[in-house]
This record gives sequence, C-alpha cells and structure tokens, in this order.
Amino acid sequence: MEFLRHTGARIEEMLEISHHAMIQYRLPTTGEIVPLLQIAPSKTDQERVVLVSPELADVLATIIRRVRDPRTGAIPLLSAYDYEERVWNPPSPLLFQWDRGGERSRMSGEFIRSALGEVLAFIGLTDSTGQPLVFAPHDFRRLFITDAIRSGLPPHIAQVIAGHANINTTMGYNDPRELHQMGENPQVASSGRWAGELQRYYELTA
Repeated sequence: MEFLRHTGARIEEMLEISHHAMIQYRLPTTGEIVPLLQIAPSKTDQERVVLVSPELADVLATIIRRVRDPRTGAIPLLSAYDYEERVWNPPSPLLFQWDRGGERSRMSGEFIRSALGEVLAFIGLTDSTGQPLVFAPHDFRRLFITDAIRSGLPPHIAQVIAGHANINTTMGYNDPRELHQMGENPQVASSGRWAGELQRYYELTA
C-alpha cells in the first residue's frame, strides 16, 4: 500500500518494478544528486521517473530487506509473464515477489487486491458515512495525484509523473469527492511531502 501511495503507480507497473529501477540523477542547475525510481510504461509507451522521497526510500529499503536471499544477500531473479505483451520477461530482481512453499514467484494483481481487502477488514476502517471502507489499488494513484496538485504541483507536471496521455485524465483524478468518499477531509488531505520536491520536478520535466 505504501509503495502505491508514494509513487502513484498502476498495479501492473508496480509488479514489474525491479531493483534495477532505482537510479540517480544529477540536477544540472544545482549539481544535487537525487534518487529516482524508473517506472516502465503500461498504458503508454513512455517510461517515466518518480522522485524517491524519504518516505518512499524507507518503503523500498523495507521491501528489499524482506526479499533478499538470507544466504547470499542478493534479490532472487525471476522471469515473469507479461500479460499485455504476451511474452516472458528476462529474469530480473523483482521487488514484489514471495516464497510459495519454497518456490519464488512474482506477486499477482489478485494477490495484492486480496491482501488489501484483508487488511481493511482487520483494521475496520469506515468511510465518512460509517460504512466499511472499500479500497482498490488504483485509489492510491488517485490520492497521489490529488495530493500532488493540491500541494502546488502544476497539473501538466502531474500528468507527466502519472503517465497520462491526456491532461483531462489527470484533472479528473483531482476530485475532492474522491477524498470525501474515502473518509478524508479535503482541507487537510495534503501530506506536505511535496514542499521539497516541487523544484526538483520542475527541473526533471523541463
């Protein structure tokens, strides 16, 4: 959940993230080296990058620690099937993998959705009307985009980060009704994480 919340990635993009997706980039104006996460294209043919915030860095470090082989310290290589392209991808150190009875396997979208439902049922979260909260992986993408725009990120940059072909799609995600239905207060929904990232995104998308 935290990975989806801090990247705005689609679930199919999330499941293809490997250890190789983490790179560094030196900003030309300041010389600052910033960590980035490469997200392979899904609905569009354009690869994009997301700045790795301190919160996302903690999430990635936790994931890597959990999937490393305790004997070698390496992340096991997996060859996963791409249902969109209908091909097997070359073996890579995928981050979202698990041990199924001694056999390593990439997590599936159904597994993530089921796990999310179990967590929500266990916590007992409710929406603004008191009804049980129903959350899909894509809802985290909506929250990510809404948070970005409400924190001052220009919509055209949010469009690039989200990988939308049409800016109207991006603006459709920036809907206060989404937050209300999820039990959030639109006035305090912004996480504040974007305060130190706006200028970096200006440079990355220039």
